[in-house]
Amino acid sequence: MVALFVMTAFLLILIIDMIVLRMEGKYHPAFEPTSPQYELPILNGKNYSIPSDIYFSKGHTWYRNNKNGLIDIGIDEFGATALGKLSVIKFAEMGKELKRGDVVFEGTYGNNPIKFLSPINGTVNSVNTNIINNEIAAPYKTWGVQLSPNENSINHELFFSGEKAASWLSQEFNRLKNFIEQNTPNVAVAGETMYDGGLPNNNSITSMDDKAVNNFEKEFLSL
Repeated sequence: MVALFVMTAFLLILIIDMIVLRMEGKYHPAFEPTSPQYELPILNGKNYSIPSDIYFSKGHTWYRNNKNGLIDIGIDEFGATALGKLSVIKFAEMGKELKRGDVVFEGTYGNNPIKFLSPINGTVNSVNTNIINNEIAAPYKTWGVQLSPNENSINHELFFSGEKAASWLSQEFNRLKNFIEQNTPNVAVAGETMYDGGLPNNNSITSMDDKAVNNFEKEFLSL
């Protein structure tokens, strides 16, 4: 009898909890729907997938609303691999108020510095120091900065998600190949597989001059 009472009370509490969460537009963690994945063409031998809850900026940073009311900011796979292995070396400072377009990450491709811009307005709440000088192997599971968003800080029309994001990223990789062809003195060093659907190898960046790297920032990382 006691066991039946306890089980009934537990179910009642669970049902009330689920009703409250649904009224708030949220899901109970045990019943949270799985985000669909969108596939990109195989690039460099890897088959990339992007979750539907990720929103991409033109500057190859992304954002996602997390369960704590903060916004995760990361770098997409294009940014992590475009000109070879990316090493993140610096974040925006904790507590700093960022405006859309301010520098949120600084990194390097080889010895060439590169900057990524914040896709939204917000205050830096926390940073993920685990990615400093480490390869970003899982771009959409690895946030770099968490922001406390300002009120009305996000204009969704400025972002790509779902199938539109997958299509846009495929176009970006194709555009990158044209960029490297135009900015690399010896295209062969970009890698034999680049024209077979792969990505350029690390040598592509070492053969670029500072002007070409600056042009890369303007063409691919600006908002």
